[in-house]
Amino acid sequence: MAPTAITSTDLTYEYAPGVGAVGLDLEVPVGEVYGFLGPNGAGKSTAIRILTALIRPQRGTVSVLGLDPWKDSTELHGRIGVLMSDQPAPRHHNGASLLTLLAKLRSRPDVVARGHELAERLSLDLSKKGHELSLGNRQKLGLVTALAHEPELVILDEPTNGLDPLLQREIGLVLREIVDEGRTVLLSSHSLHDVEAVADNVGFIRDAILVEQLPLAALADRAVRKVILRFDAEIGASAFDGIEGIETIRVLPDGEVTIQYRGPVADVLTRAGELGAQTIEAHPVELEETFLALYRGYEEGQ
Repeated sequence: MAPTAITSTDLTYEYAPGVGAVGLDLEVPVGEVYGFLGPNGAGKSTAIRILTALIRPQRGTVSVLGLDPWKDSTELHGRIGVLMSDQPAPRHHNGASLLTLLAKLRSRPDVVARGHELAERLSLDLSKKGHELSLGNRQKLGLVTALAHEPELVILDEPTNGLDPLLQREIGLVLREIVDEGRTVLLSSHSLHDVEAVADNVGFIRDAILVEQLPLAALADRAVRKVILRFDAEIGASAFDGIEGIETIRVLPDGEVTIQYRGPVADVLTRAGELGAQTIEAHPVELEETFLALYRGYEEGQ
């Protein structure tokens, strides 16, 4: 069995029925990006707060880098880097002075140079104080301070909020570099499209329950996607009969056909070409629909 950076059994902190995290059996392999996916309010942040010893679980067990987050919190915090979704920016430090402070606290002089390097890659001005930064720049500063000490495990909660696509891509490159060095990333997000670009494995949480964990490669046959086709004339829905994986078809009189499907798109595109499609427009994964499909499977298996 491959080594794990995070392992939990029946991990639970429930604020109210269906709110929090209930019975989580997490397995995050070492040296991979684990995409932790769920809608807002699904329980992702609660789980992360347990993993980082911000709240104590009501029941269950958890190991992070082989340590107990509560009993071994001092050692653990030296080996992990964390960005919370609601992490405040420091009011009395600019980015440069904050890196200097962190370098002293961690007894790691290299934090300063590494932090400046990351800031340059993310186009972050380290001369501005925290309260002067926009949402996107606060996110950048949080990422820089979480990564500058080169932690063994990086835990990021919605790290791309407020960032443009080019910066999201750069963050993805940074995360892949981290795992190439044998370190581990837990990336929490409500966007399957963002996580899909970098993750090795994914876990889905909905209504506080971990619905499923699976390799990203296996998700291609499970994810719900959408394609919009345009024809010169109206095409009946029956023209796509016999294609496996199609869940819904919407046909408009002007020749537009919207297809929602699960699995590979090859058969849909082949049929569209045979029918003379003029344009094809692919859309990102419909996360909520994917959740519903997985959740239905979870409920049927109970």
